[in-house]
Amino acid sequence: MGGSMGTTHHHHHSARASCLVLALLLSACSGAPDGESNAPPKDEASGPPPAASQPRGHWYRARDDAQTGEQRDRAAALESMGYASGMESAEGQGEGVGVLAEALVQPGLNFYSSGHGPDALLMDLSGNVLHRWHKPIDRIWPEKDVDFAYFRKARLFANGVVLVIFEGLGLAALDADSNVLWTYDRPAHHDVHQAPDGSFYALDRNAHVVPELHPDRPLADDGIVFLEADGTIRGRVSLLDGLISAEAVPGARAWILAQIASGKQLEEDTIEKYVDQLAENPDLLAKIDYIGDCLHTNSVRRIGSEFAAANEGLEEGWYLVSIREINLLAAFEVSDDYRTATARWLLRGGWSKQHEAVPLPDGRIMLFDNLGQTTDGNGRRSRVIDIDPASGEILHSIEGVGDVDFMSLVGGSCQRLPNGNTLVIESTRGSAFEVTPDGELAWSFHNPHRAGEDEELIAFLPDVIRVPEAFVRSWLPESDAGPDADAGQDAGTDR
Repeated sequence: MGGSMGTTHHHHHSARASCLVLALLLSACSGAPDGESNAPPKDEASGPPPAASQPRGHWYRARDDAQTGEQRDRAAALESMGYASGMESAEGQGEGVGVLAEALVQPGLNFYSSGHGPDALLMDLSGNVLHRWHKPIDRIWPEKDVDFAYFRKARLFANGVVLVIFEGLGLAALDADSNVLWTYDRPAHHDVHQAPDGSFYALDRNAHVVPELHPDRPLADDGIVFLEADGTIRGRVSLLDGLISAEAVPGARAWILAQIASGKQLEEDTIEKYVDQLAENPDLLAKIDYIGDCLHTNSVRRIGSEFAAANEGLEEGWYLVSIREINLLAAFEVSDDYRTATARWLLRGGWSKQHEAVPLPDGRIMLFDNLGQTTDGNGRRSRVIDIDPASGEILHSIEGVGDVDFMSLVGGSCQRLPNGNTLVIESTRGSAFEVTPDGELAWSFHNPHRAGEDEELIAFLPDVIRVPEAFVRSWLPESDAGPDADAGQDAGTDR
């Protein structure tokens, strides 16, 4: 701008800007940046978290008539935590497939969703789109007051059926023509899979006060919901209860209480830092919440027979979950009536704020470790690691490609492919890389979709899943899908 700014105008501009920053910060408390963490790693929390828009959507009310109005509002905000559609600048980013080394790549198709809109896409290795599923949330739940939502997670099953999660809002099954087959109208989030008997299981949450952990603040009680093949609810278990019950293996309660105490301190620091802005906008005070999302469970997988056989103390049919806020991997035994879960195994180690814990047939656990890698002078970075469940030892680590480090502050995913390669997804950078066991780059993809008011951001990339071509042959014309190896029941799922 050309001249100097008058003192009075400058004062109002600064105050207005400060209030805007605070409003964005506080909205990130109840629906964290990209919907993931309510705060950066606590040893890096000297400044405010990245800004995010206030999460929009239907807020499911916890069924607790004894809660105060403030408690109900906090619980509703926790349950509907949303995801930013993009976080990082698109400037200089490629679009589509960048590298395709045919001698190295695992054959197949790629199934992915994206933060740009309510779409799931199936493309070949060259990036040609073969099929698209599209269903806006208001076409599924017209009663939900939601302007925009995308598929935070999408899974492809037989006959072109996809299950899609609108984060914190619901889960829907779509056929190959995007017609709605059934819905689960509760706060589903992060992950969904199919069990061997054809039923489904997914993560959901139900926020309420847990007096033994905090006397009056609602906590996000993450759980697993079990659904019949037609979407009928079979049962739901509480993971929070399963961690702190008397029958559970000890340890989790202390970690949860420490996380709550850390969140309380961060709230006090935030209030102190923004005391003037809060005085001008007292309603914002109630939106500060670094306590409620004390677990942030972000993946669930049923333990299969091969993994269980390779690991004493871990049983087939238990459920392996990743719990981000306390850097924990846990295995739960679920009762036959699908009403209770009990933590039977816990593991923490050299990883931080992790996602996508995958029990591999060889007995290892593969993990997208968001912030566990430290690099000289560059702060924390992401990596994909293989872990020994018995000791927590990191047996293998994929830390980047060439001279480029992996980094996804939140989100992130990984898939071990049949040829031994690993598919690594940097969600916030909107990128995916297929890496050989020797560290060579076999395939790369940069999300061609954009987000933001001016499409200045690369769209968030929740996942890319490599699908055998035979898996789609029954419903996709063979001219579009060539021959390939047989597929499993849940495309891209390790069993």
